[in-house]
Amino acid sequence: MSTAEKQIPAIPSTKLLKYSWALLSNPLKAISNITNKHGDICCLKFGKIGSIVFLNHPDYIKHVLKDNRDNYSRRKAIKQPAFNALQDMLGNGIFMSEGEDWEKQHKMLRALFSPTSINSTLPILNEELLLLKNRWCVHLAKSSVINIEQEMHLLLFRIMLRTHVCETKCFPYENILSTLNKLMNASNTKRMFLSHLTASILKPFGIKYKYNKPKLYLQALVFFVNDLIDDLVNHRFIPSGLFATMLVDYELGIVSKQDIRDQLLNFLFAGFDTTSTGITFTLYNLSANLDVQESVRQEISNVNDKHFEMLEKVVKESFRLFPPVWSFAHESVNNDTICGYHLPAKTLVLISSYALHRHKDFWTNPNHFNPANFDKENFKGKTFAYIPFGQGKRMCIGRALADYQIMTIVPFLLRAFSFSTINDSKPIINPNIVIKATKPIKLQVRLAS
Repeated sequence: MSTAEKQIPAIPSTKLLKYSWALLSNPLKAISNITNKHGDICCLKFGKIGSIVFLNHPDYIKHVLKDNRDNYSRRKAIKQPAFNALQDMLGNGIFMSEGEDWEKQHKMLRALFSPTSINSTLPILNEELLLLKNRWCVHLAKSSVINIEQEMHLLLFRIMLRTHVCETKCFPYENILSTLNKLMNASNTKRMFLSHLTASILKPFGIKYKYNKPKLYLQALVFFVNDLIDDLVNHRFIPSGLFATMLVDYELGIVSKQDIRDQLLNFLFAGFDTTSTGITFTLYNLSANLDVQESVRQEISNVNDKHFEMLEKVVKESFRLFPPVWSFAHESVNNDTICGYHLPAKTLVLISSYALHRHKDFWTNPNHFNPANFDKENFKGKTFAYIPFGQGKRMCIGRALADYQIMTIVPFLLRAFSFSTINDSKPIINPNIVIKATKPIKLQVRLAS
């Protein structure tokens, strides 16, 4: 470290046990408390096994995600004991790849998210929405309460498999989704913090700690995927989207079965869950703010108008308050300087979009739902203060598809139904890899008049 560089403020070692427990029990609240008390850049040291540096300022985040992005590895960060199953699941797909390999995969997948490709998914999207509407109408004859979280999760999962694997194949959707959810629940960020603590305690005794609980769920998921790939390469069904592209490359010898497996598992991991969560919390916010819901309903009443300014602001505000991917972890490859602070190599860097989106210096009444946050004047200069899809070169490749699906699904639902909350209590967030409510979000649903 040069004399011109500053040391990153260290959280006192006397606070290690307190904050470690807080990170295990409620990481969303803990990280917000840590950055509020110790600053927008601070370090929590776990003895000999390393440190976590928390970043909560747009300038620091811009440096990591854009200015010096090649120095910050997602792959190395995920190589933690808690994430063994995720490492095996994601393989060398788009989420974990880096460098030239990532460039190659990104180029291939970019075509799947072009405007033409996205627009081509509309028939399946409309078909699935009509099926959902009919199912809800039957349900509403018995009960007005619908589990919105579960319904949106299943809807987006069905759409993803039909548009990117096979349009007509009859998948065991609910069984696959249940297995995937169990894997994700067992591989959450809490486990990462717990693994740091456990590894720290056991290392002096020569014991290497490994967390293996998710392996069972992953094996079931891989069994399904491998059978699917065999059906693909043996032409037992007509593929769509991703599978159609990769089958051509497979037959040309460009990709292997392992490449197809990795990419499909990456899609299962990140191809629908964030969108379904975003829609769930958008519908919740509209239900909790009926005046806003009515304004949006008036806006979308003109079916020929495809630009819904108010709805766009509602969606963005919902992603601000409830960012589906609530944290981004990277590991520094080499020593670096972040805005004058020395950051050693092999340091785990954690960015919490949840904490950043509630930063009092950038958002007025940050815990309050206010779509006006995204008025042009109010949002000016806040690009790196708002990162629900990440930022920089490795921003989520599927963002355009997510926007398209949200801006198709939500207007459809609002034209068909009205939504309201069951009670005044706000959802308590469960910070898995993708945030959920601790209790699934259920809403009162009625046919629109």
